[in-house]
Amino acid sequence: MRLKSGSEIRRLPTLVAALIIVSPSVFAAHDRTAESSQALLQGFLSGCSVEMDSVARGKTDAQGALMLTGVEPGDHYLHVDCAGQAEQEFFISVKPGERAALKPKPAAPAPDAVQTAQSREELRDLVLKAADARTAGHAEEAIADLRRAVDLDPANADLHRELGITFLLLKDWNRARVEYLEAIKHDPSEAESHNGLGYALEKLGNVDGAAREYGAATRLDPDDGEYREHYFKALAMLEAEKDNKGKKK
Repeated sequence: MRLKSGSEIRRLPTLVAALIIVSPSVFAAHDRTAESSQALLQGFLSGCSVEMDSVARGKTDAQGALMLTGVEPGDHYLHVDCAGQAEQEFFISVKPGERAALKPKPAAPAPDAVQTAQSREELRDLVLKAADARTAGHAEEAIADLRRAVDLDPANADLHRELGITFLLLKDWNRARVEYLEAIKHDPSEAESHNGLGYALEKLGNVDGAAREYGAATRLDPDDGEYREHYFKALAMLEAEKDNKGKKK
């Protein structure tokens, strides 16, 4: 797969100008273990809708709590949407058997002009550091810098996509999947994110999901021949699977 950001990792420096505009509002592959984790939400309003990795997981009860069970160990993004309040986003990284505890974030005052300028400068510096680290092969440093950048601007789809690209390069398919899902949540119109998610899903053995994402990328950018190639390849793989199942009957 050709990473649209360039096999020599040249995308990040060119993105700096775009990334500093704050949006509104090497590793082993993922170890799949049978021991699941949990996430406990407490202190929210009742009836808040909860999503994890773009999948609805239920609503908080009358006490404003919700226990999420069967959480796969690893990275996840949760979004909590309560009536009359701004949606809150949480990032968790849980170990096997671990329980993450989440409570509402305190309301933060709107930043003034000086604080906004400082945040943009810090964001730019973090992106440049991540670019240098990734080019030098220091993936952990690049990921840490991008995580800090996401803390400053969690709704910035470019940052999540860059994390997804980094995890693809490391063949950490599941963490790449999570980051691309988050990128798409914040910007569903970006074809590259759908293509990257499709590739991660294909590597995880979810060919049907990969085909859907490749198809979305192709529809968003019909002039990109590689997106079409990925899409047709996934469709062919699905047909081959059907044929194999038919032969076994």
